[in-house]
Amino acid sequence: MKRRKYDKAFKVAAVRQVLEEGKKVSHVAKALGILPTMLSRWVYEYQTHGEDAFSGNGIPIRHADWEIKRLQKRLEELETENEILKKFQAYWREVEKSSTDSSGKTQRPTK
Repeated sequence: MKRRKYDKAFKVAAVRQVLEEGKKVSHVAKALGILPTMLSRWVYEYQTHGEDAFSGNGIPIRHADWEIKRLQKRLEELETENEILKKFQAYWREVEKSSTDSSGKTQRPTK
């Protein structure tokens, strides 16, 4: 079966046949030549998002709150990485200080 993209008007018309006219998903899908599971997903998306459904032709709509939570989690990860880098830099400065003797020559750290 070849994959096709359907525009918003086609999807809305198919969904309205199911919701407003009370036709069965399988009958509408067969008449339009699409899979019943596809039409079921369209019906679900239309019921969930209303007129904002099908904005991206198959690209799922991200919920704004979910996106904010995802970005907050990423920010926390970056802050943690930043703290680790700061601690490593402080450690490395101490290693460099301790590896320099009083004459100013650098000694190799022992393993």
